[in-house]
Amino acid sequence: MKVCPVGAIRMKDGKAIMLDDKCIDCGECVKVCKVNAIVPLTNTFKDFSNFKYTVAIPSLALYSQFDRQIKPKTILYSLEYIGFDEVFDITRACNAVLKVLSKYIKEYTGRKPLLSSFCPTCVKIIQIKYPELISRLVPIISPIELSAIYARKEISKRMKIDPGEIGVIYITPCPSKMILISQKTDKQYSVFDGAIPISEIYNPLYTAIQHVLKEKSDEAGYYDISGYGLNFAKADGLRYMMDSENNITVSGINNVLHILDEIEKGKLHNVDFIEMHSCPEGCLGGPMVIENAYIARTNLKNLINYYGETKIPIGKKDIFENYDMKNENMFHNGTNNDIHIDIKLALQKLSDKKRYLAKLPKIDCGACGSPNCDAFAEDVANNKAGILECLILENKKLKKMLENLNSEDSQE
Repeated sequence: MKVCPVGAIRMKDGKAIMLDDKCIDCGECVKVCKVNAIVPLTNTFKDFSNFKYTVAIPSLALYSQFDRQIKPKTILYSLEYIGFDEVFDITRACNAVLKVLSKYIKEYTGRKPLLSSFCPTCVKIIQIKYPELISRLVPIISPIELSAIYARKEISKRMKIDPGEIGVIYITPCPSKMILISQKTDKQYSVFDGAIPISEIYNPLYTAIQHVLKEKSDEAGYYDISGYGLNFAKADGLRYMMDSENNITVSGINNVLHILDEIEKGKLHNVDFIEMHSCPEGCLGGPMVIENAYIARTNLKNLINYYGETKIPIGKKDIFENYDMKNENMFHNGTNNDIHIDIKLALQKLSDKKRYLAKLPKIDCGACGSPNCDAFAEDVANNKAGILECLILENKKLKKMLENLNSEDSQE
């Protein structure tokens, strides 16, 4: 309850209650729960048995989860070894998206700063808490989505398979992407048919890697990996790739919330673009990874140095150049902008909240079942709690009753 960055958890009668309208799918509760009571819904290989052909598209974070001598080509080949028909690397898509993003920011003439849209948790924070900033989100699909669109189209044409018979599966470090994929109602990540967490596939994949290394069977596979595109996996990687002094990077949910508060107040208008990650160190620090985020960052840096690319390769054919990566309506439909708000009722509840908050001790003990006094006052204003559920106020009332009772006894 205390760790949730947006106060979406309450304790009622000894049980945790999730407030769906506040939850941002960040997975912080999953990371800290010591008894594994909170379990993210995931896919397994069995879920994809109905597809004629399966394709794995792994997050770049997967490459950083193993010893530095294990290169991406071995990891990708090992994914095929454990059952996928084909595997796509996304680093070239990262370069293609970077070009479109850089051009979009350069030509943009509206209010700044623009905000990155590649972290679904950050997008949901904005949709729930800062709807007036939705227009600042860059309407460009992620490299993961671009790779999935390309893979389905290319395989369908090459293998003469109906696109619906191809299962495209994302290997994810993040519960928020998994939730978007499972919902199938959001414009983001709807091109995927499922997702498997890195933490769940790690053990069978590691076993396969050892077998592949022993037999040197990965030499038979070829994967067009861009060392420059690998930068996309880490916090500040996008800012580095854009090579701009007027862009900034922020990672960690509380830091993201602070920056969004600043933007809402009209600050940072002299910044062109803000790269946002809900997890420290970006996707390398996701809730569903195995390796420590800082070791993973070192592993990734070694891979970037290994490939030796410090800028987008010149003269390399861009297989994505004819793909439309922009969607101006990506974040507008189905958001809080469509909800009718009763202003009179909202102001009344705000007034009630302030009145209740003034009575509270403001020590944020959490004994009432709400994460802090501010959240508790809001719950009381919304008739989801009673003011005397605050133990301190209840004790004060009890103390006053006892004093009155003693006073009556003494008079007798």
